[in-house]
Amino acid sequence: MAHVYEVPYFPEDDLGWPVRMGGRIVTRCESRIDALAAAVTRAAAEGGGASIGIEGADGVWRPFGSDAKRPSLIPALPPRRFSVVR
Repeated sequence: MAHVYEVPYFPEDDLGWPVRMGGRIVTRCESRIDALAAAVTRAAAEGGGASIGIEGADGVWRPFGSDAKRPSLIPALPPRRFSVVR
């Protein structure tokens, strides 16, 4: 059975960020980063049947993967011209 761990964008009142599975809270964390790390740790411990859903700032839930923070192709920076000022 596949489990989905969910990490919301905003904390719950002053209680911190919950990590939910099946609608119930499995742990609470002090920061969103800690909540995501806890979800990744739990999903990894379960093996291939677990996944992570993370809420974006726009309120849309998306699957979390290892490429969630970095693009697959990093665009080249435009050329810059420098001038010497005296």
